[in-house]
Amino acid sequence: MIHVYVTSAAGRKSENFAEHQTPREIFEYFDIDYSVATNSIDGVKLGIGDMDKSLKELGVGDTCRMSSIVKIDNAAHVEISGASAVVESDIDLEDWKRIEKYAPEALKIVEEESGDTLFKVMTGPMGGSINKYGVVFGSYANTGKATVTVILDDNVEDKVQAVKDTIGSALLDLNEIEKEIPEILKEINDKEAEIDKLITAK
Repeated sequence: MIHVYVTSAAGRKSENFAEHQTPREIFEYFDIDYSVATNSIDGVKLGIGDMDKSLKELGVGDTCRMSSIVKIDNAAHVEISGASAVVESDIDLEDWKRIEKYAPEALKIVEEESGDTLFKVMTGPMGGSINKYGVVFGSYANTGKATVTVILDDNVEDKVQAVKDTIGSALLDLNEIEKEIPEILKEINDKEAEIDKLITAK
């Protein structure tokens, strides 16, 4: 059996499936309308012909992560230049720091049954890092948006595929968190406004 984590607009779910089962069957099991979304498995986009391939044919191991996400207009994206791939968030670095301070639990994706943290966003030193377990933002673009740079193998010709293989699943998880950030920032701003009303400087 293969333990499959599935992310969609309805949230994150997981279940065990046999290796002969297909992405189509799995999405339908969770009542996910995959026809209007971008579908992927372990960060690699699923083509029409892949939907009816078995998990075994798709090269899945003991666990995998699938997603069916409707395109988000404001989301983290990647720009590749030479051997560098820059991941730019749609959220300012300073806002990530505020959320990390006031609502750190909002920066985690947690497995429902075990409570284990599957993915986490943090801020840190200049440069930062990104992998399947999380993102550390330490830099920002001239717009203030948080960034992290990934160095690719200069000998690899298909840089796009290299990015998919290296951080594809991380990008999906990052955007799952990012879509909730505007509402969280609003809550933080409202609380700060209430606190400001209680403080008088003389």
